[in-house]
Amino acid sequence: MFPFASRATFFALCVSCASIAPAFAARQTPTAILVDKKTNTLLVTEYLDGSYRTLKTYHATLGKVRGDKEQEGDLKTPEGVYTFSSRLVPPSIKPKFGVLAFYINYPNTFDQLAGRNGFDIMLHATDEPERLKQDYDSEGCIVVKNEEIREIEPSIRLGLTPILVFQELTSTYLNPGKDEALKSFFQKWIQAWEGKDSDGYIEAYHSDFTANGMDRTRWRSYKNGLNSRYATISIGPENVMYYRHPKYSMLTFTQNYRSTLKGGRPGHISRGTKILYITEEAGKPRIIAETFTNLMW
Repeated sequence: MFPFASRATFFALCVSCASIAPAFAARQTPTAILVDKKTNTLLVTEYLDGSYRTLKTYHATLGKVRGDKEQEGDLKTPEGVYTFSSRLVPPSIKPKFGVLAFYINYPNTFDQLAGRNGFDIMLHATDEPERLKQDYDSEGCIVVKNEEIREIEPSIRLGLTPILVFQELTSTYLNPGKDEALKSFFQKWIQAWEGKDSDGYIEAYHSDFTANGMDRTRWRSYKNGLNSRYATISIGPENVMYYRHPKYSMLTFTQNYRSTLKGGRPGHISRGTKILYITEEAGKPRIIAETFTNLMW
């Protein structure tokens, strides 16, 4: 049974605007948006050397009902690690969403496994400034001022910049890239994959794992077939980013997959973004789900 309540061990559009401070507009370092529901704060941070460094803090108005979102219409703001899926401006959005809105990819793969549903969760502005005097006045979205979302905008890259929503943001989660246990887990998984070590590779997966319509057993058979077909496999991970959250961890990296057939001929080549969702099973980190977005055309 999926461990909804278990302790997770953890585990990714620059648009110019004349009104944005140069420190935001010109920033090249990866960024992350952190939301602390306990204090109703939104932090724009840069992810540097495995830690978050706060650039600016804003007041955020959240869902009218407190707690973690579970189903459509419950008026709660979801908690977890997400990315921004799209950017909309008027007239593509209703006036109540202000000058700009970013859709969040809730429910993500982890939420779907947990049976959570709902839609249209956004980080957006508002045409009713008085709403922002309230801590809880949205239908589940995260709301800031019109001028503030313009400041935040250059720090968001669609599909890449994470937004982490915490029931309470504590110091435990501010240095995710320095988690040696998580880093070691990832390195061993890569080594097993590249070494065609089927036992070591599948050991990294949760018993409730699913991806591409396959459960853990079918995933192992699929990978064993590739191991038999290919003489060598190389993953070549780049830009590895770790994000920790009480519910689960998310790890993202650029995957450079290359294989050779027996006899030395080229096998499969692909390059894309891999996202791993990692939770704990029997006291150890395990991959509960993964996604891959191909960057090669």
